[in-house]
Amino acid sequence: MTNRHFSSAPVTLLVAGAPSPEPCLPAARPPRRLDTGAVNAALARTATRRWRPPQPRGAGRPPEFLLIELQQTYEADVLRAALRAVDGAGPTPQDRADALWERTVDGPDGLDRVLADLGRALAAGVRLRAVLVEDRRHGLRRLFVGIAAGPSARAAALVERLREALAHPPEPVTVPTSALQREMLRQVIGRADHGGRHVEQLSWNWHGPLDTARFTAAWQSVFDHETVLRAAFDWDDTTGDPWMVLHERAVPDVTRHPHGAVGWDDLLEADRHRGFDLRRPALLRATLLDSGPQDADEGPVTRVLLTYHHAMLDGWSVRLLLQAFYRAYLTGGVLPGGERRPDVRDHARWLDAQGSDAARQFWATRTAAGAVLPLAPDPTRHGSGRARRRLTPYEAVRLRGWAAGWGAGESSALQAAWALLLYRAAQPHEQSRPARAVRVGFAVTVSGRGIPLDGIDRLPGALRNPLPISVRVHPSTTVPQLLAALRDGVLDLAAYEWVSPGQAHRWSATPRGQQPHSLVVLEHQPTAPHHLRLETDLAAHGIHVENPVPAGTFTSYPITLAAHYDATGGLVLTTTHDRALLADRDAVELLSQSAHLLRTFPDLPSGLSTSEVLRSTLAGHPAPRPGGPADHPPGPDGPTDGPAVRLEVLRRAARPGAGWVLLLPPPDAPHTRYPGTARGWPGPQALGVLRPAAGPPSPAAYRPVLAPLLESPAPVALVAAPGSGVTAYEVARLGPQARPPLVVLLPDDAAPSDLFALAPLLGGTPPP
Repeated sequence: MTNRHFSSAPVTLLVAGAPSPEPCLPAARPPRRLDTGAVNAALARTATRRWRPPQPRGAGRPPEFLLIELQQTYEADVLRAALRAVDGAGPTPQDRADALWERTVDGPDGLDRVLADLGRALAAGVRLRAVLVEDRRHGLRRLFVGIAAGPSARAAALVERLREALAHPPEPVTVPTSALQREMLRQVIGRADHGGRHVEQLSWNWHGPLDTARFTAAWQSVFDHETVLRAAFDWDDTTGDPWMVLHERAVPDVTRHPHGAVGWDDLLEADRHRGFDLRRPALLRATLLDSGPQDADEGPVTRVLLTYHHAMLDGWSVRLLLQAFYRAYLTGGVLPGGERRPDVRDHARWLDAQGSDAARQFWATRTAAGAVLPLAPDPTRHGSGRARRRLTPYEAVRLRGWAAGWGAGESSALQAAWALLLYRAAQPHEQSRPARAVRVGFAVTVSGRGIPLDGIDRLPGALRNPLPISVRVHPSTTVPQLLAALRDGVLDLAAYEWVSPGQAHRWSATPRGQQPHSLVVLEHQPTAPHHLRLETDLAAHGIHVENPVPAGTFTSYPITLAAHYDATGGLVLTTTHDRALLADRDAVELLSQSAHLLRTFPDLPSGLSTSEVLRSTLAGHPAPRPGGPADHPPGPDGPTDGPAVRLEVLRRAARPGAGWVLLLPPPDAPHTRYPGTARGWPGPQALGVLRPAAGPPSPAAYRPVLAPLLESPAPVALVAAPGSGVTAYEVARLGPQARPPLVVLLPDDAAPSDLFALAPLLGGTPPP
């Protein structure tokens, strides 16, 4: 083995053989550019050493290759572009994607192993490959370029072409940012303590085996197909004007923590405050947390956390990417096909072609709000707060049906509840003074995907857009009238979903008027035509994944009210607020009153006026007039007034009318006791668990959850674990006397898998 060093040359040359080459040492005086003459001289000196072509494995002496260490640091994108320009970096797309490796070494022999891998890769057929090594022991970053064995003239030519490519790197591909992105970025650029603003998190449980290498490879494949995941931001430090930079390649950040290494709540908070380096690509990362030891029947459970930045992605986009990730995971970490189009470049071109005259005229005719949420600034309060409430599936179905009866959706109902609270806050404090009409204002989100661009519904990007809306509320206004006004107001925004909130404010009739203090969001998911097939394919691998749950984004608004449906069909309401502007107790009170209004809307007579509705539903509740600082901040989810019992759906029915099998867990049973059972459930029925929120609830507490199921003609079976038999019989009395639900009592030594033997008995109506 020959190892030659040239202290006056900008390269270190090594003619080595795999699999254990001798490590290169840095030159004594690192030069600033690649010197081809020195390389040619080195090649001439080694001419007496014969180059051998690559030989098949096990054929004796391992093949040799030329190894060059560059003494100058280059950006990864510049290196990839240079390698591709020199030799195409490989005969196949996979070789080209792997042309530049990025490796981290810790131990004393780590560099040897990396260089040995490089030699084996060159022996496999590629002609050129590089590895960027970060040595954690010494804080060094070293770059090695390997050239497969061959004539010295060919090696010298490759080195010359590499020098030229590095000396004249291609201009980076840039894309203009949208007005919405610029407004979000100006709120975080240059701020060391951004508090996790515009950072969103999705989390869910992954039941079954999870291969970290396959998980990472699947995300890498998605990154290779999605331009937005390889994009980052750059900006002028003087003006702060940002733009997008599209990188050749980005590596996903995937971290896995063993059970007990960190608490889940601590992980959520730390990951959100960690934020992102917006100048580097991959503004989405994944964190895995293993659960504790499980029963053999349940299998492993891993909590998955996806964190992303709203300046690059919205919730709709991340769910699109998640569908692609599942497909890649099922195919061994490889996603077929090329880059997705349209992408952020096409969206930027569409935005650039839009004229602003019609949008200016539209916003100039909009009536500005006279009242927004009152605030209580207090410099002694810091950070952001979060609270959560939940409507049961039964309550959510009733609300949706009630709103549909008036030609509106649940989003309009959510906005109507918030408008009533703002109207109530704007009324005079003295009860003797009559109520007055008020135009209240807040912001609502539009998807940004209603624009005439082909494929926009499958385009990941920062498209979800908060736009201001106002509505006049009179004491005699009825709730159906308020629903219609809000529905029509949101429909009017559909033609201008691309206008940013800042532009809308500047173009409005009263540009110096008050901007909204609150944002109302209803999260929607993109349609997934292959969702059921994905679930089936994952189940074939012993995997069951739950529906992702958003944690709630800390936006630029003092308070954000967001709603989303959970896996059971319940409607979860979450508020995030700026504590410096709104005390915790006031935010929690606003959230609780919103949930209460949504629960009572379906029971209200249609002719009740606004004043009558507020008197009848919120009597005894304080009006939302924020005042002094909070006594003590609540926990991450705040105090709860949610349902005493909730239905957790483990497996959907195989066909309509198949019925339900509902499990009543024993007291103090862990939440991981039954989810693994869903993977092996052989019956056609839907499988669910009735979980008490805290302590043993009364039988009447089961009524809101079970009423819709017991009233349907489909059969229902209650399977009671030991200790829950009496509760099961009392709950069964809630059903109709002519057709009560079937009650099955499990023996003391029953395991969750014993349910499988009961499947044939639970398929029909119980005998009389």
